[in-house]
Amino acid sequence: MKRMQRINDSFLGPIERPTLAWVAARLPVAIVPDQLTAFGVVGGLITAAGFLLSRSSLAWLWLASMGLVINWFGDSLDGTLARVRGIERPRYGFFIDHTSDLFCQIITFLALGASPLAHFGAACLGLITFLLAFVYSMIIAHARATMRVTYFYFGPTEIRALLLLGNVLTIAVGVVDLQAWLPSVRGAGAITIHDVFIALLSLAGLTAIGTAAVGDARALAAEDPPPTPATQSVDSRTPSDD
Repeated sequence: MKRMQRINDSFLGPIERPTLAWVAARLPVAIVPDQLTAFGVVGGLITAAGFLLSRSSLAWLWLASMGLVINWFGDSLDGTLARVRGIERPRYGFFIDHTSDLFCQIITFLALGASPLAHFGAACLGLITFLLAFVYSMIIAHARATMRVTYFYFGPTEIRALLLLGNVLTIAVGVVDLQAWLPSVRGAGAITIHDVFIALLSLAGLTAIGTAAVGDARALAAEDPPPTPATQSVDSRTPSDD
């Protein structure tokens, strides 16, 4: 199988990648990538539980924050550990990694929409944007053997970091309602800071994916030009009459 090129120009990458490599080199031999993947899924479940429980008390956001850290640790470190140890399993690893990512992101966004932090519609908008980026990444992985992890320096790590910051902010000052600063949408009810950021990031994400699609289409057009009709040799001789 052809080795897939990864595009991961994450804004936090200069800090994240050396940290993950340092940790991976020091993990006990008994710990294997599949265990880290499972650990990341557990983190996703904890995150979703924390968001759902925050309906009764915002203090449960500490649980959601712990889940985000666990999810980042397991999801980001499994592939790093495999590469550091030279035990990569390209097809299996690709399948397990992205299937678990898909599951965790879906339950995280849906639970966020059920929490006091964001309207369900806003959370679904964020989920749709994520799914669009996910599907487009799969298309490019097939078409160009390139796995795009980030779009314009923004990827899963940045999503987790923003959710974590939002949790800390909400725990400190409560749910922030921006309705008073948005007169154009008066009558729509409370509009939280999470709603606004999700909308802005979704708009930026759609723009980034559209821009990437145009660039990839141009590159593919050059790499895969239309075929030239084959010149057929025509026998100009006429059959002789016997």
